[in-house]
Amino acid sequence: MPSHLTDSTPADAAAKAEKDPQFAYTLAKGLEVLRAFDASSPTLSNRDIAMRTGIGRQTVVRLTRTLAQLGYLRYNEAAARYRLAAPVLSFGYPLLCQLGVRQLARPHMQELADFARGAVSLAIRGGDQLVLIETCIDRNAPSGRPDVGAGRHFHDTSLGHAYYCSASDAERAEIEALQRARDPQGWPVLQQRLAASRAQFDAHGYCIVPSPGAGLVAITVPVGVIEDERIMLNCVVAQFHLQPDTMEKQIAPRLFNLVRILREPTGRRT
Repeated sequence: MPSHLTDSTPADAAAKAEKDPQFAYTLAKGLEVLRAFDASSPTLSNRDIAMRTGIGRQTVVRLTRTLAQLGYLRYNEAAARYRLAAPVLSFGYPLLCQLGVRQLARPHMQELADFARGAVSLAIRGGDQLVLIETCIDRNAPSGRPDVGAGRHFHDTSLGHAYYCSASDAERAEIEALQRARDPQGWPVLQQRLAASRAQFDAHGYCIVPSPGAGLVAITVPVGVIEDERIMLNCVVAQFHLQPDTMEKQIAPRLFNLVRILREPTGRRT
């Protein structure tokens, strides 16, 4: 099943279970437990997981114990908290291996990251977010970087906006439904922002979205469909490095050139 069709929440799982008697609801909840962990919360208690997922605490206790016995979670008895264990990484490895575009892109991405004094990433859709599959950062940048597996939201990132703008009408409608459900009150404002991004994308082929709180500006262009995945390419730069037209006049042409390089060996023009 394509990754963009798998929205993993207990409510979604329940709806699917009612419609499909073959749907493994317990498996869905177990995967939701694994998804509860993120970079800002690498360790969680059973109570934390229950609050984050909406799954009953007793069910969470059974699921975390099972996942720990299988090796996917590690339990700290003194702190009564779990963390993801190394075998979880093996899930993504086959996918990363089949995406040969990563190896082809890496040296060009590094060159652009050094030029822009920022970070350059490739991303694909994973349910309700974009997931980085390759990333390079300016060699002279301080420590700290986006890394493979990091997620980016649809509503406030150039990756999300550019993916939305380059998607089919049906997929755009699906993304809009996800965003309305995520924040019904904020949807009218987001709808206006997405419309502005579509106008920019239709005119120039890219989306530029600033993150004022983080002091960053990002630009994203679509690479196309490779190995059945719609791949996006973006560059993120600190605002203090930018002149008024840096993104449009210097970064965008280099992104488009990299897209041409990545498309030629694959023969993909989608």
